[in-house]
Amino acid sequence: MAGNDTRSRTPLSLVGQDPEILFYTRQATERGGPVLVLGAANGRVAWALAEHGLTVVGVEPSERMVRAAEEQRGSESAEVSDRVRFHHADPRSLRLPERFPVVFAPQHALGLMGSQEDLEAFLATVRHHLVPGGTFVYDVLNPPPEPGGTSREDEEPGEALEPRRPVFAFHLRERRQPGSPLGIHRLKLRPFSVQELDEAMGACGLTPRERYGRFDGKPFDPEDGRNIGVVEG
Repeated sequence: MAGNDTRSRTPLSLVGQDPEILFYTRQATERGGPVLVLGAANGRVAWALAEHGLTVVGVEPSERMVRAAEEQRGSESAEVSDRVRFHHADPRSLRLPERFPVVFAPQHALGLMGSQEDLEAFLATVRHHLVPGGTFVYDVLNPPPEPGGTSREDEEPGEALEPRRPVFAFHLRERRQPGSPLGIHRLKLRPFSVQELDEAMGACGLTPRERYGRFDGKPFDPEDGRNIGVVEG
């Protein structure tokens, strides 16, 4: 699997942008749209792509985050706004009539799956929406090495584990039921390894092609805190 640094091809219009936005925009502009963004969150990536001339469909399971993404519409020109639409839907079961040359799962969207079954359902959605030979790009947090080389082989498949460094996003807070006490509930995350991700992708007919440890194109190392992948459909 390659891990080539493609910074030399960065368009001048992207110079100085956030590395994450620069990376995803470059991946999309090199391949062309339209682009499907699974786990669009507050629309940050989707709007950046639209501002660079790409048509984008963003899918987000959090109604609150979809509203946040839509709030940006009033700040955009009519031309940019017309390029973006958002769906409030679960990426695991999404089935749109369109097919896309590029599908993105940015901002750890793939890593938020709580079990192996959820991961496979998410990837089935990716495969369903890619045109033949299309490209899937994702980034997830990479689980740190086990202390003392401890193996995870004894864990139950799909077991949801509390991350060592608690992860919390405000849009993942559980909705409080009437009469229940206030409180924040952390989402339990399954720290999928590189091998688990690759095996799940292979089972869905996806082929990993490139992997990076940073958005600037640094080749991936197992010690890296992030796993950024480019996959062929």
